[in-house]
Amino acid sequence: MKFRSVKLVAPKKLEIFESQLDILKDDDVLIKVISCGVCSTERSIYEGKNIGTLGCSYRNKKYPADLGHEATGEVIEIGKCVKKFSVGDIVSGLTYSSNCFSEFIKEKEIDLIKIPKTNKEDAKYIILEPIMSTVNILHQLDIKVGDKAFIVGDGFMSLLLIAGLSRYPLSELVVVGHHDYKLNLAKNLGATKIINNTNIDNKDINEELFEIAKLGFDLSIEYAGNTSSLALAASVCKAKARSQLVLGSSYSNDMPFIISNYLQNRAPIIVPSYPHQSKNKILDLERAAFGVNNIFPIKTLITHEFNFDNVNGCFEIFENKPKNFIKSIFLPI
Repeated sequence: MKFRSVKLVAPKKLEIFESQLDILKDDDVLIKVISCGVCSTERSIYEGKNIGTLGCSYRNKKYPADLGHEATGEVIEIGKCVKKFSVGDIVSGLTYSSNCFSEFIKEKEIDLIKIPKTNKEDAKYIILEPIMSTVNILHQLDIKVGDKAFIVGDGFMSLLLIAGLSRYPLSELVVVGHHDYKLNLAKNLGATKIINNTNIDNKDINEELFEIAKLGFDLSIEYAGNTSSLALAASVCKAKARSQLVLGSSYSNDMPFIISNYLQNRAPIIVPSYPHQSKNKILDLERAAFGVNNIFPIKTLITHEFNFDNVNGCFEIFENKPKNFIKSIFLPI
């Protein structure tokens, strides 16, 4: 059976390929993709910056490059050793071995979970990989009653984490960002204070933050992905108190950063955000699936949809963000 997929053939140039499905291995699950989240980390891949970059792009070493790693879909066929799933199940998980901008993908049973009681229309919103990343952060953090938390960045992943952190007994949950629309959403999700820093420099923001947290923040999360935001997040960590600094964004390999003052002197615990730091990936995926219906407002946060006909829009939207843009998905069918 033939199927279509989208690949990157040059910087900012996508092409639709037609391929033949391979024979399943014993532990493979063949999935008809319902949707795939468009991750901001792949913007640099789309622009050609990370193709073949040592230590940065394990699956995109050359063109044509694969895209997409946040898939959910319907099980079409299973390998003979697969026990967890049956044909017709809706599944999602850590879909890293396939090109998920595709009609079909193959993944290993061990990296997937079944999404219970879900119809196909609702399933398009249940992209578990980014939600699992959020759950992974929450499970790594040591949160105490009355802790003060700070987040720089007001994008999709920040909003997911705000929704999760708001369930904890924090005394402050402060969010700095650029967009009133998303900052107000952060407030509705549980942020105690929001700051639009569009026309404010980091020095003034730093002073305002230390008015809120006199000794600094117990938890500081960087989700904007640039040098100044990372410096801001590190600088407001509570000094020499084993505060926690979450590196939540993706960073350029040549991004400068001063280690000595921010990290050595303040001595925070560095908390990475990627799913492979999870102590139990399947448990975190299951908790993520629980959170879809109980914690994380995923339907509200997915604001745009694309398909094969307008697939370039998946990445062009990062350059010309409409006012209400938060997160987009690719729908192959």
